[in-house]
Amino acid sequence: MKEIQLRRATVADAEAIAAIRIEGWRTTYRGMIPDSYLNEMDMNENVLHWRTILQALPAKEDSLCVYVGISDNEIVGFVSAMKLSEPKLGKDGEINAIYIRPQWQRCGIGKRMLHKAARSLQAMGCTSCVIWVIDGNSQARNFYEELGGEILIEQDFSWDGLDLTEVGYGWNDLNVMLASADALPFPRAMQ
Repeated sequence: MKEIQLRRATVADAEAIAAIRIEGWRTTYRGMIPDSYLNEMDMNENVLHWRTILQALPAKEDSLCVYVGISDNEIVGFVSAMKLSEPKLGKDGEINAIYIRPQWQRCGIGKRMLHKAARSLQAMGCTSCVIWVIDGNSQARNFYEELGGEILIEQDFSWDGLDLTEVGYGWNDLNVMLASADALPFPRAMQ
């Protein structure tokens, strides 16, 4: 099994994070989101977005975290979480991004990253969290349900002019997410 390390993201990781996000959208949402939108996702715009977030991290350590998963000096995934300034759906924390390169999915890195994000949310003073997923992403939905996430809401929303449906999963107690992540077996080894 290949070794995977998690570490705090830095500004130097912005390009890799942007590339993973774009790759994730293009592989996961093909057929759910128009090909024209997916094909036109702008790398420079995404890098700028993530560079801005990562530059703000040192000043926001008490309310925001971003971690990258690394194997053989390559970033293979990332997770981002934040303490909410106002509760959302009764939850005080939010995991607002988790992306893993397709070839690394279903090998345990996702649960390790969510575990790290949940621990960080607890360190920020959070006791609960919400995470959002586009309705048709059955792989992510199954994963969150395996981790004890409960459907809080299904709602229509607009993203860059696209009309989509999102599902909000929640955990009333981050310890439930942590215990569920610890209990899940690793699906397969990476060779």
